Amino acid sequence: MTPIEIQATPAPDGGRYRVRTLASSDYQHLQALEQELWGSDSVGQLCPYYLRLCTEHYPDWCFIAFDGDQPAGYVLNFPNGKINYCATLAVLPRYQKTRVNYLLIRAMVTKLLDEDMEECRFCVEPDNLDARSVHQSLGARVVSEMDDYYHPGDKRLWSVINKADLERIRGRYTRLKLVS
Repeated sequence: MTPIEIQATPAPDGGRYRVRTLASSDYQHLQALEQELWGSDSVGQLCPYYLRLCTEHYPDWCFIAFDGDQPAGYVLNFPNGKINYCATLAVLPRYQKTRVNYLLIRAMVTKLLDEDMEECRFCVEPDNLDARSVHQSLGARVVSEMDDYYHPGDKRLWSVINKADLERIRGRYTRLKLVS
């Protein structure tokens, strides 16, 4: 399978954002991003085994964004049959108001469409309004709440986009010439 690589227009600082599927060598990039993004979070960083699963077993489903040669964010996905689980979309704070989020989402949506997936599921904290806004922009609907997800008192929401949502996204992205 040909790796997906998406390039954008030059960034204001002269760098160039680039998104591509993962490679084994991206393990170190993922670890560095994890430390910067989640090092002080109460849930903590993803375990090394999880990151290796992404680089070694799901590289065509996971994407990393760069500004020049500097990693800026990632999206990690796990397919199960025709259902995809978007486990993490994370972008360094200094890139969150740039095209990096959009390019990672576009890469994921392109993969979902190319693989003719039936749905994509997201798990998120109820008060993570930024993530929920991204999910809603894709047409996601909350389908369940889970209590004590990672620890007592931790609540998570599962939301879903289905095949019809993906086709609407395809139509919108095709009109904008973002996918073919």
